[in-house]
Amino acid sequence: MNTDPGVVRDLFAGHYFLFAFLTSLGAIQIAVSNAGTRGLWLMPHATMTRWFGIVLLVSAIVIFFMQPLWIDGPWAAGSVEADSLTRDWGKASWDELAGARNVNDIHGGLDGVKQTGWFSLAAVAAFVVSAIVGTLTIEFLSRAQRNSSGDQDSEMTDGLAGLTDRSYLSIQPESWRNFRADIGELWRNGVSEADSWNLIKSILGRSSK
Repeated sequence: MNTDPGVVRDLFAGHYFLFAFLTSLGAIQIAVSNAGTRGLWLMPHATMTRWFGIVLLVSAIVIFFMQPLWIDGPWAAGSVEADSLTRDWGKASWDELAGARNVNDIHGGLDGVKQTGWFSLAAVAAFVVSAIVGTLTIEFLSRAQRNSSGDQDSEMTDGLAGLTDRSYLSIQPESWRNFRADIGELWRNGVSEADSWNLIKSILGRSSK
Protein backbone atom coordinates (compact mmCIF):
# COMPACT_ATOMS: atom_id res chain seq x y z
CA MET A 1 0.00 0.00 0.00
CA ASN A 2 1.39 3.40 -0.97
CA THR A 3 -0.07 5.31 1.99
CA ASP A 4 0.73 5.54 5.71
CA PRO A 5 -1.62 3.21 7.70
CA GLY A 6 -1.73 5.76 10.54
CA VAL A 7 -2.99 8.47 8.20
CA VAL A 8 -5.54 6.09 6.72
CA ARG A 9 -6.72 5.07 10.18
CA ASP A 10 -7.20 8.70 11.28
CA LEU A 11 -9.17 9.43 8.11
CA PHE A 12 -11.39 6.38 8.55
CA ALA A 13 -11.95 7.16 12.25
CA GLY A 14 -13.17 10.69 11.47
CA HIS A 15 -15.48 9.47 8.74
CA TYR A 16 -16.87 6.64 10.85
CA PHE A 17 -17.44 8.89 13.87
CA LEU A 18 -19.45 11.32 11.74
CA PHE A 19 -21.44 8.43 10.26
CA ALA A 20 -22.16 6.90 13.68
CA PHE A 21 -23.04 10.28 15.20
CA LEU A 22 -25.53 11.22 12.48
CA THR A 23 -27.18 7.79 12.40
CA SER A 24 -27.44 7.70 16.21
CA LEU A 25 -28.86 11.20 16.31
CA GLY A 26 -31.35 10.33 13.58
CA ALA A 27 -32.43 7.12 15.32
CA ILE A 28 -32.90 8.96 18.61
CA GLN A 29 -35.02 11.64 16.98
CA ILE A 30 -37.27 9.12 15.24
CA ALA A 31 -37.72 7.17 18.49
CA VAL A 32 -38.47 10.16 20.73
CA SER A 33 -40.83 11.71 18.18
CA ASN A 34 -42.88 8.51 18.10
CA ALA A 35 -42.83 8.23 21.89
CA GLY A 36 -43.70 11.89 22.50
CA THR A 37 -40.51 12.42 24.53
CA ARG A 38 -40.31 16.14 23.88
CA GLY A 39 -37.41 16.65 26.26
CA LEU A 40 -35.09 15.15 23.61
CA TRP A 41 -36.58 16.70 20.48
CA LEU A 42 -34.36 18.76 18.19
CA MET A 43 -37.44 20.32 16.61
CA PRO A 44 -40.51 21.87 18.26
CA HIS A 45 -43.02 19.46 16.68
CA ALA A 46 -43.20 15.66 16.45
CA THR A 47 -43.60 15.49 12.67
CA MET A 48 -40.69 17.85 12.08
CA THR A 49 -38.55 15.88 14.54
CA ARG A 50 -39.39 12.57 12.86
CA TRP A 51 -38.61 13.83 9.37
CA PHE A 52 -35.43 15.47 10.60
CA GLY A 53 -34.34 12.11 12.03
CA ILE A 54 -35.02 10.42 8.70
CA VAL A 55 -33.02 13.10 6.88
CA LEU A 56 -30.13 12.58 9.30
CA LEU A 57 -30.13 8.82 8.70
CA VAL A 58 -30.24 9.11 4.92
CA SER A 59 -27.65 11.90 4.89
CA ALA A 60 -25.27 9.87 7.06
CA ILE A 61 -25.41 6.90 4.68
CA VAL A 62 -25.01 9.03 1.57
CA ILE A 63 -22.14 11.09 3.00
CA PHE A 64 -20.25 8.09 4.36
CA PHE A 65 -20.31 6.04 1.17
CA MET A 66 -19.96 8.99 -1.24
CA GLN A 67 -17.11 10.79 0.55
CA PRO A 68 -14.40 9.01 -1.49
CA LEU A 69 -15.71 10.83 -4.57
CA TRP A 70 -14.67 14.26 -3.25
CA ILE A 71 -12.20 13.54 -0.43
CA ASP A 72 -8.70 12.26 -1.05
CA GLY A 73 -7.97 8.92 0.58
CA PRO A 74 -6.58 5.43 -0.04
CA TRP A 75 -8.93 4.91 -2.94
CA ALA A 76 -7.43 6.76 -5.90
CA ALA A 77 -9.11 5.96 -9.20
CA GLY A 78 -7.55 2.93 -10.84
CA SER A 79 -5.79 1.68 -7.69
CA VAL A 80 -8.65 0.13 -5.67
CA GLU A 81 -7.90 -3.54 -5.12
CA ALA A 82 -9.57 -6.11 -2.88
CA ASP A 83 -6.35 -6.72 -0.93
CA SER A 84 -5.79 -2.95 -0.36
CA LEU A 85 -2.03 -3.34 -0.90
CA THR A 86 -1.52 -1.42 -4.13
CA ARG A 87 -3.64 1.66 -3.51
CA ASP A 88 -2.69 5.27 -4.17
CA TRP A 89 -3.89 8.44 -2.45
CA GLY A 90 -6.57 10.36 -4.30
CA LYS A 91 -10.27 10.51 -5.15
CA ALA A 92 -12.25 7.44 -6.10
CA SER A 93 -14.10 6.85 -9.33
CA TRP A 94 -17.76 5.87 -9.62
CA ASP A 95 -17.01 2.37 -10.89
CA GLU A 96 -14.70 1.65 -7.92
CA LEU A 97 -16.77 3.37 -5.24
CA ALA A 98 -18.23 0.11 -3.88
CA GLY A 99 -14.80 -1.16 -2.86
CA ALA A 100 -13.22 2.14 -1.84
CA ARG A 101 -13.62 1.61 1.91
CA ASN A 102 -12.67 -2.06 1.80
CA VAL A 103 -9.32 -1.57 3.55
CA ASN A 104 -7.82 -4.20 5.82
CA ASP A 105 -7.27 -3.05 9.42
CA ILE A 106 -3.54 -3.80 9.20
CA HIS A 107 -3.36 -1.28 6.35
CA GLY A 108 -5.23 1.47 8.19
CA GLY A 109 -8.83 0.25 8.27
CA LEU A 110 -10.77 0.18 11.52
CA ASP A 111 -10.91 -3.10 13.40
CA GLY A 112 -13.92 -4.18 15.47
CA VAL A 113 -12.58 -2.82 18.76
CA LYS A 114 -11.98 0.66 17.35
CA GLN A 115 -15.36 0.66 15.63
CA THR A 116 -17.02 -0.22 18.94
CA GLY A 117 -15.19 2.59 20.72
CA TRP A 118 -15.96 5.23 18.11
CA PHE A 119 -19.59 4.14 17.81
CA SER A 120 -20.09 4.28 21.58
CA LEU A 121 -18.55 7.75 21.74
CA ALA A 122 -20.71 8.93 18.83
CA ALA A 123 -23.89 7.52 20.39
CA VAL A 124 -23.17 9.27 23.70
CA ALA A 125 -22.43 12.51 21.84
CA ALA A 126 -25.72 12.20 19.95
CA PHE A 127 -27.64 11.76 23.20
CA VAL A 128 -25.87 14.74 24.79
CA VAL A 129 -26.74 16.92 21.80
CA SER A 130 -30.37 15.75 21.99
CA ALA A 131 -30.51 16.52 25.72
CA ILE A 132 -28.98 20.00 25.36
CA VAL A 133 -31.01 21.06 22.33
CA GLY A 134 -34.07 19.38 23.83
CA THR A 135 -33.74 21.63 26.86
CA LEU A 136 -34.07 24.67 24.59
CA THR A 137 -36.90 23.05 22.65
CA ILE A 138 -38.93 22.16 25.74
CA GLU A 139 -38.43 25.68 27.07
CA PHE A 140 -39.83 27.04 23.81
CA LEU A 141 -42.80 24.68 23.99
CA SER A 142 -43.41 25.47 27.67
CA ARG A 143 -43.47 29.19 27.02
CA ALA A 144 -45.89 28.74 24.13
CA GLN A 145 -48.14 26.57 26.30
CA ARG A 146 -48.10 29.06 29.18
CA ASN A 147 -48.96 31.91 26.83
CA SER A 148 -51.91 30.02 25.38
CA SER A 149 -53.34 28.53 28.59
CA GLY A 150 -52.08 30.83 31.32
CA ASP A 151 -49.48 30.12 33.99
CA GLN A 152 -49.71 26.45 34.87
CA ASP A 153 -47.04 24.47 36.61
CA SER A 154 -46.26 21.18 34.88
CA GLU A 155 -46.55 18.03 36.92
CA MET A 156 -43.23 17.16 38.56
CA THR A 157 -42.81 13.75 36.97
CA ASP A 158 -39.39 12.13 36.81
CA GLY A 159 -37.92 9.38 34.68
CA LEU A 160 -38.86 8.81 31.05
CA ALA A 161 -42.41 9.96 31.70
CA GLY A 162 -41.06 13.32 32.83
CA LEU A 163 -39.39 13.88 29.46
CA THR A 164 -42.82 14.33 27.91
CA ASP A 165 -43.10 17.82 29.35
CA ARG A 166 -39.69 18.54 30.87
CA SER A 167 -36.09 18.62 29.75
CA TYR A 168 -33.57 15.90 30.56
CA LEU A 169 -31.56 18.22 32.80
CA SER A 170 -34.56 19.43 34.81
CA ILE A 171 -35.71 15.93 35.82
CA GLN A 172 -32.33 14.82 37.16
CA PRO A 173 -32.77 16.08 40.78
CA GLU A 174 -36.10 14.24 41.24
CA SER A 175 -34.85 11.15 39.41
CA TRP A 176 -31.75 10.80 41.59
CA ARG A 177 -33.70 11.54 44.75
CA ASN A 178 -36.28 8.87 43.95
CA PHE A 179 -33.56 6.44 42.90
CA ARG A 180 -31.76 6.80 46.24
CA ALA A 181 -35.04 6.44 48.10
CA ASP A 182 -36.15 3.32 46.22
CA ILE A 183 -32.94 1.42 45.56
CA GLY A 184 -32.58 0.15 49.13
CA GLU A 185 -36.07 -1.32 49.27
CA LEU A 186 -35.77 -2.81 45.80
CA TRP A 187 -32.49 -4.45 46.77
CA ARG A 188 -33.86 -5.89 50.00
CA ASN A 189 -37.00 -7.20 48.29
CA GLY A 190 -34.96 -8.71 45.48
CA VAL A 191 -32.64 -10.52 47.86
CA SER A 192 -35.44 -11.77 50.10
CA GLU A 193 -37.41 -13.13 47.14
CA ALA A 194 -34.38 -14.78 45.51
CA ASP A 195 -33.95 -18.55 45.42
CA SER A 196 -32.14 -20.18 48.32
CA TRP A 197 -29.14 -21.00 46.12
CA ASN A 198 -28.71 -17.37 45.04
CA LEU A 199 -25.07 -16.33 45.55
CA ILE A 200 -25.79 -12.87 46.95
CA LYS A 201 -28.40 -14.27 49.32
CA SER A 202 -25.94 -16.90 50.50
CA ILE A 203 -23.19 -14.33 51.06
CA LEU A 204 -25.51 -12.14 53.11
CA GLY A 205 -26.44 -15.10 55.26
CA ARG A 206 -30.10 -15.00 54.32
CA SER A 207 -30.35 -18.40 52.76
CA SER A 208 -33.36 -20.19 54.09
CA LYS A 209 -32.71 -23.59 55.57
